Amino acid sequence: MPNDEGGSVPPLSTPQAERLHRLAHDLRNRVAGALEAVRSLHERPEGMDPAELSSFAERNLFQALRDIESALDDLGVERGPGKMRMEPVDLTHLLNGTLADVRPRLQRKAQTAITEVGEGLQVVGDPEILRQLVHALMTNASKFSAAGSEIRVSAAEQNGQVIVRVEDRGVGLSPSDLQELFVRYAWLTSRSTAGEGQARSTLARARQWATLHQGSLEAESKGIGKGTRFTLRLPAP
Repeated sequence: MPNDEGGSVPPLSTPQAERLHRLAHDLRNRVAGALEAVRSLHERPEGMDPAELSSFAERNLFQALRDIESALDDLGVERGPGKMRMEPVDLTHLLNGTLADVRPRLQRKAQTAITEVGEGLQVVGDPEILRQLVHALMTNASKFSAAGSEIRVSAAEQNGQVIVRVEDRGVGLSPSDLQELFVRYAWLTSRSTAGEGQARSTLARARQWATLHQGSLEAESKGIGKGTRFTLRLPAP
């Protein structure tokens, strides 16, 4: 097979070819199912619940995306943020700045942010990646919390670590959802409270970013309707 430079592209090995063939087959089926559900939403056939059709379409698309992630893993494709720019970071300033960025979202849902962020918190990391990480946690809390609710953001240094917690009183997570929460494009039972996009790959990336900073990201929930708390731990310099 010729490539753009006039040479030839080596054929895929049999296992690779079979894996991609299976992926293509699965993707076609899932996208076709989602498309049929979307068409049915427009046609509104009698006896079919629009919410169920929408959920069916979304579930198929999420599974298709998860199939792609699985294939990339099987083929050994690295997926990361690229080269990181590690430097001293004023985490207090970063958290307050990110909260200011998220505030318009909170205001649209009449949500209140309660903050307990210690002064002078320092870490070493890539400031942009850390900003994206905490932004993901804050926006996730907003998405899965009702209008008028509170979101708590705290940060303090303890035992050689800077510990950041983002806690909401939102829809919560079942035990099975907790197990899948950090899996890219996992299909969870929890739903955002105002129809916001689920963005189920964001938390998987957030945990990856924490790990790349020699830290950790964990989630806790006492169950459906009982909110969720995310705990980010980063080494103090």
